[in-house]
Amino acid sequence: MSFKFAIGQAVEYKPAGRQTGLFSVVRQMPEEFQAVDRRYRIKSDQEGFERNVLECDLSASDKPVDAYQTFAPLRRGGGAHH
Repeated sequence: MSFKFAIGQAVEYKPAGRQTGLFSVVRQMPEEFQAVDRRYRIKSDQEGFERNVLECDLSASDKPVDAYQTFAPLRRGGGAHH
């Protein structure tokens, strides 16, 4: 099975129940034994972290950057320090 998206390619990420966002492919992840779908690491210019996503949640982008809404950053819970 070959990869559908190349490193550096602009892609739309649309997880279930969320709006589409513009990302670029950072890395094609190694093939997993008996995996149903390929995995990628993607990055948005608006986020300070990468996401690990399935190929089925991605599509090639042909829209300008300003056509996308920015994802709200994930909330990282800071545990209480005693």
